[in-house]
Order: sequence, then C-alpha cells, then structure tokens
Amino acid sequence: MRLRHHNEVLFLLIIISLFIFGFLGPKFWKIHQPIFNFKGIKNNFSNPVVSIDKLNQFHSNNNYLSSDQFNDKVLVFNWSELILNYAIKKVPIPRMYFPYIPKNITEYETNQKKSVFKAILLPIALRGNELVLEERKIMKIAFSTNNIYQIELLSKKYKVKNFKNINFSNLNRSELKKIKLELLNKISNIPISLILAQSIIESGWGTSRFAQEGNALFGQWTWKNEDGIKPKGNLDANFSVKNFKNLLESVNSYILNLNTHPAYKDLRNFRTLKYNANQNITGSDMVNFLDKYAEIGFEYVIKVKNIIEKNQLSKYENSILTTF
Repeated sequence: MRLRHHNEVLFLLIIISLFIFGFLGPKFWKIHQPIFNFKGIKNNFSNPVVSIDKLNQFHSNNNYLSSDQFNDKVLVFNWSELILNYAIKKVPIPRMYFPYIPKNITEYETNQKKSVFKAILLPIALRGNELVLEERKIMKIAFSTNNIYQIELLSKKYKVKNFKNINFSNLNRSELKKIKLELLNKISNIPISLILAQSIIESGWGTSRFAQEGNALFGQWTWKNEDGIKPKGNLDANFSVKNFKNLLESVNSYILNLNTHPAYKDLRNFRTLKYNANQNITGSDMVNFLDKYAEIGFEYVIKVKNIIEKNQLSKYENSILTTF
C-alpha cells in the first residue's frame, strides 16, 4: 500500500515537471515555440475559400480593386470617391486601370455613375498622356543621336507629310529639322478635361452600346468592318465604330487621332504656340478647334465646353499618377 502511494506521488511529480518544462523550457533553452495560424485554420473551414489570386485588395489597399470586384457597386463607388478626392487634393492617383466599363453602370444613381466614370477614366487618360510624353522624349533622343531608324518609325506613326516620298537613308540637315519640327508639333499630350469631356459625350458616361461592347469611348470610325461595330438601324453603312481590346487602347487611339488627323491641324498649332510661350494649355481652349470632330460642327464645341464647366472637369487638369 505504501509502495503504491509512493508511485502515485512520483508519477504526479513527473507530470508537474513536464508541465513546467513545457512552458519554461523553450525560453530557457531558447527553443522557438511554434506559431499556430488559427485564422488560417478558420478560413480552411469557411465556405467558399478565397484563393490567393482573388484576395480583397480593396480592404487591404484602398487604392486598388481586384478584377472580381469591378462589378461590385458599393466597392467601385467607394473607390471612385477616393480617387476623385485624391485628384482634387493633388495627391498622386494610383495606377488602377479598369479594362472595361462595368456592365452595371446604368444601375448607379446619376451622381454615382458620374463619379465612377470619371474615376475610371482619369488614371487611364493620365497614362495615355504619359505614354505620349515618353514617346516625345524618345523622339528628341533619336534626333540628338541621329537614330534614323527611330525617326522613320515615328514619322510613319505620326503621318509626317509626304512620308512615302522621304528617303530616310539620305536626309540632309534641313530635311531632318523639318521632320523634327513636325513631330514636335504632333507628339504631345491632350488636356485631361478635354479627354474626359469627349469620352463623356461620345460614350454617354460609359453606357453606350459601343462603350459596353467594344470599349469605344470616343466614337472613332473605321472602314474595316472586322475592327468595328455597325450602328444599329444602319447595318448597311460603309463604316463601323472602332472597337478596342481595353479602355487604355481606346484612349491611346483617340490621342493619336487628334495628334495626326489633318482636321485638327489648327488644334496642334495652337498647342505648339502655347507650349513655346510656356503657357498652360486647357481643354476649354483646345476645344475651340474641334468643330470638325462631329457633324454638328461648332455646336459640338459648345457641347464639350458645357460638359467641362458643368462637371468641373478643369480641376483634374493637373492630376498626376503615382510613380512606378
């Protein structure tokens, strides 16, 4: 009996020793204790499980949305308010580029729809201008280093006068200067307020069939049927509205159109004069030269000006993107 009691006491002492060693041992012997991710265990039992490539980026970083959130009205509107607030306060805008206009944009209240559309287009318009100004730098370097191959590529893209008749392998100094002046006139940015205003008019705040089906924000025509969408009620028309893979492609095409089409030569000349005089170039000024953009002529100019003023688009002129 006494032996049994002795064994029970000994067993109890061993248990107590092990218990104490379990808590103090790791610290005493400098053994790292394992960290249990109870949150991860909880997530594993939740349904459905969110995969790593579809994390809610809006909650982890308010500047961005994940692709599966583009049609979440609450998240998109909250994001748009954040972006427009950044722009007004001159805070750099995140490089968040929507690939398309949300399909449910018609379901937003009018003011919300406007906020969402402006917030979506603003960073894309800024990126479009950024790309043009990068190309302008490339052009200047090409002339300073006599990179004829690059000069020829840019001359072709920006439709330099008599391009097909220019012998780029044998250009004299006078000819090079003439080409450079023309490219300086053409390779430049477009005021943000003008880009926003025209996209608003031409796409109906992103609700038009062309914007929804083909990312067409500016009503640009094409005579290649495979590259466009035929207007309803006029399927026999010899033109289509050009469609694009994404919104940025649409903006880039619009900027290139204003920078190359003969109809906007006066617009480019005016911009060059303002640029050379080191003066600000606004959308309200440049729109005066867009009477040939639509069939209604100068009425279109008035229409664009009204959109700029009514929606206070000029306050976005000096917006900037975050650095890479």
